[in-house]
Amino acid sequence: MEILILVVLAVAYGCFYYFNHKTPVPKGCENLKQGCQGCKDFSCGNHPSQN
Repeated sequence: MEILILVVLAVAYGCFYYFNHKTPVPKGCENLKQGCQGCKDFSCGNHPSQN
């Protein structure tokens, strides 16, 4: 039974990952790094310190 649950979770994760990457980027969000001035969230991938 535990194996079945793990398989279902793995398949669901794979489907969500696939569909997430098929979703087009919304207009205005193509290049967020260019307009980022830098906030206090240093873990953000768009922060200038991440370059």
